[in-house]
Amino acid sequence: MMTWLKKMREEKKAYRAYRKRMAALPADFRQALQALEKYLNYWAKDGQIYIILYSVLDMFEAAAADGLGVRDVVGTDITAFADSLIEENPEATWINSQREKLRRDAFKK
Repeated sequence: MMTWLKKMREEKKAYRAYRKRMAALPADFRQALQALEKYLNYWAKDGQIYIILYSVLDMFEAAAADGLGVRDVVGTDITAFADSLIEENPEATWINSQREKLRRDAFKK
């Protein structure tokens, strides 16, 4: 039980740090990250989507520091950008976990 509690506390601390960093982004980056978070959470498995979102946050912070705009990072189609993130990180999606479950369950002996 202590391990679970410790993990929960660490995740909460990391989430608060993520939110604080997101709040410090320029408005266009913050708005895009919030939209990505909402979209990606639909596909997420057990909060693993934050692995992806932390890397996007790093990317956005670096781009903002370099004076770039959000479209310089995500391109003209943010949906394609988001879908490419999902394709690069299939382990973070619920569909992947469902596929694994199907593989396990289909041929149990």
